[in-house]
Amino acid sequence: MKEENKEAEQQCDIHNVTCCIATEHAYEKAKERMKWKPKVLDKMMQKAFEEGIQHKDTKGTLKKYITKLWFRYKFCNNVRIYGENIYFFCDQKLITLYRLDSKLIKHLQYCR
Repeated sequence: MKEENKEAEQQCDIHNVTCCIATEHAYEKAKERMKWKPKVLDKMMQKAFEEGIQHKDTKGTLKKYITKLWFRYKFCNNVRIYGENIYFFCDQKLITLYRLDSKLIKHLQYCR
């Protein structure tokens, strides 16, 4: 597994692209919570990292909700919201993800 990560990082350096790596836990949770296959997670994780809304850009109820979740994963230094999902990264490694509560989706429009 470590050799695959090193190879992926080298390929990213060659193409000058930000590269994200998902943990096994993230793959399991994506399958359990979103019904996603690994290739879908890889694609969405990359988009979330590059285009997602950062924790600092959220406001009000949404910010409180994200902060509450973040207390479970304090070592994660990069929280992104993309689509209807919340992604918890530690640097560029995806640790876990959650579906955004349906009541909070309407709050996304105020974040950009």
